Amino acid sequence: MRELDEVVRAGMPKSALVAFIKALRTGQDDDFAIRLRNRIVPHTIYKRVDRFDHRVSQTIERMARLYAIMLAVFGEPAATVRFLAGTHPELGDRAPLEVALTEIGSREVEEVIERGLHGLPA
Repeated sequence: MRELDEVVRAGMPKSALVAFIKALRTGQDDDFAIRLRNRIVPHTIYKRVDRFDHRVSQTIERMARLYAIMLAVFGEPAATVRFLAGTHPELGDRAPLEVALTEIGSREVEEVIERGLHGLPA
């Protein structure tokens, strides 16, 4: 955990975002992955930097953590992406990864996941 914190503080390398976006591109909705990348970091900044600032690095870490959690739940990348990119009624019919662009939104997504894992009502 400490090592990850150090990487986030120093700034995530562009390769981390590239790997995350590649994981989201299952062929079902590749456009979602590209749109999400552009929401995480503007295209002009993406093109010119090799390492992202602290804010973008935190967002990448948050998104990747949610992906890892759901991959452990579903055990299959395509199902994971369907959940994270699809709309969810408990999130106001927004996609979990769209909601998780902010820290507060990410907590909301994690609460939905926890309730689902434990069979709790909304």
